[in-house]
Amino acid sequence: MVYFFTSYWWLLFPIGFFIFGAWDRWLAYKRSRDHLDLLRSYAEKGQQPPPELVRGVGPMGADDLPGEAPGGYPPYGPGYWGYPRYMRRAYRHYYRWGPYWRWRSAFVTGAVAAGFWWASEYSDWPGTYEPFRLVAIIMTIVCVGNLVFAVMASAFRDK
Repeated sequence: MVYFFTSYWWLLFPIGFFIFGAWDRWLAYKRSRDHLDLLRSYAEKGQQPPPELVRGVGPMGADDLPGEAPGGYPPYGPGYWGYPRYMRRAYRHYYRWGPYWRWRSAFVTGAVAAGFWWASEYSDWPGTYEPFRLVAIIMTIVCVGNLVFAVMASAFRDK
């Protein structure tokens, strides 16, 4: 049993991320449920809820866009949700799959791969050469894939 914990200590990180991700989703569920309960209480009373409360309905607020640059709204109109559906879809598609995010993914995975390569060479802990080297190889392959997609996203940007 001691060998298991000393050999697989790194599994604490993905398990911890899973637990905290599940906790975050549970809190988001409770927050949206409480929000809908509040809207339901306004509807039962026959009152009009405040616009700030109605705007927060859904998985995100009126000003939040997942995966987009902050403040990166189109330069016209009252806000993202006031646009027709085809414009919102095009806007989401451009920023989600645009070259900026592809290059960012390539650089981040390259930095992580370089860190694991460095750790596999210069780590003073016994028995860490093989696991760090394995992760470094996998991250290098992921970085090369992200780099290929970034070059393709830049070369075929308007097509």
